Amino acid sequence: MDAMKLGETLWKVHVEHVGALDKIVERSHTRGESGVLLYLYHMNRPMYPGELTEKLGLTTGRVANILRVLEEAGMVRRAPDATDKRRVLVTLTPPGEAAAREQNLQAVAFYTRIIDRLSPEEAQRLLDTTRHIVEIMEEE
Repeated sequence: MDAMKLGETLWKVHVEHVGALDKIVERSHTRGESGVLLYLYHMNRPMYPGELTEKLGLTTGRVANILRVLEEAGMVRRAPDATDKRRVLVTLTPPGEAAAREQNLQAVAFYTRIIDRLSPEEAQRLLDTTRHIVEIMEEE
């Protein structure tokens, strides 16, 4: 099969199963407040709001709103950067870290249930192929 035919087939699978694909995104908590918490948790360092905007593919306004909500809920703290007072750094608070840890465990459990239904070889191919696809998509 040529690349165009495979591309058409992959797109068809995507369109026909968009509900299942959306469920993966929804259950992995990568949108909105949960997405910011999880990203900060995985990066394990203070981050600038602009970094969150870039890495999560959100608008600056959306990130500002998310950070306001998370700060009001006591999940993150925004503070001036010690080296450049004009910039703000975002860090997880202990309650934010606990919430992110729990969401992370739920996401891992979800993916584990999927992986458990594959053979070890299929699971490894899936991971290798997914990593490669993500690398290609980031280049686009």
